[in-house]
Amino acid sequence: MKIIHTLPVLIRSEHLPADLSMATACFESLRSSEDQHIVLYNQGCLSNENLRALLSECGLSPVILGHGENIGIAEARQTCFEYIWKHHRNVEYISEIHVDMVFPPNWYVPLIEYLGESVNEPMISPGIVTMYGELQPIGIETEIPDNSLDLIPFLMDLQRDEIREGFVHPVVHKARILREIGGYDTQFLRGKQGYEDDSLLLGYYYYLGTRNNWRPKCYLKSWVYHATMAQRMTLPDKHMEFALNEEGLIRQYGAHGLRSLSNIHQNPAAFDHLLQKFLQ
Repeated sequence: MKIIHTLPVLIRSEHLPADLSMATACFESLRSSEDQHIVLYNQGCLSNENLRALLSECGLSPVILGHGENIGIAEARQTCFEYIWKHHRNVEYISEIHVDMVFPPNWYVPLIEYLGESVNEPMISPGIVTMYGELQPIGIETEIPDNSLDLIPFLMDLQRDEIREGFVHPVVHKARILREIGGYDTQFLRGKQGYEDDSLLLGYYYYLGTRNNWRPKCYLKSWVYHATMAQRMTLPDKHMEFALNEEGLIRQYGAHGLRSLSNIHQNPAAFDHLLQKFLQ
């Protein structure tokens, strides 16, 4: 196998019909790709048996880790990474995907081809279309189809042979480099969500060396629908979880890391408040 996909699956009991519909659309779209190797972390509320049955109905047979507890994004992802590093040491690429996504067939192929030709890129993202019709990272708004059958052709029509600086999910990583930087350090990222992407980006930034001035990129030859934060912002105590990871990010990388993030995202104002908090 060339790529393994990692997927935390959060099904909320209070939004069960909507979440099951969303998950089914995601799983059915994944079935249309040739590489269907998935390591999944069950974060609730379905039992592993019920989740496996749902996936089987969609034509998928993933490895299922976890037992229905929401342990957070970073820890769930890291558990999937460590499973792959242990059982599939020779896999070349690892993706991070979400359950609120819809994928055209073989969406990862252009991304793998780009990474295979690039010496200095440790990861690459596709373009995404959000639930609001935003095309990211290019910042254009459009009308999107209201059903998944029309959504797939719509995504394929967006393809263009163009690189843009920016960061979105999903992401395809070079597995070797992801392992070398260690993935997500859950000693610092103790919250269930928030800033885990920034932590990983800084890991790559320092791995490549600050003199390279590396920034994440999107290859617009691939497009994926991503509702973005469709579930996580409804969770209780989300602000406390963000605060835990904010503290962890500052403890892990300090003031220099926050300045580096400003450079990575080309948005100094976004991290200035964190820097001032650190200095105080």
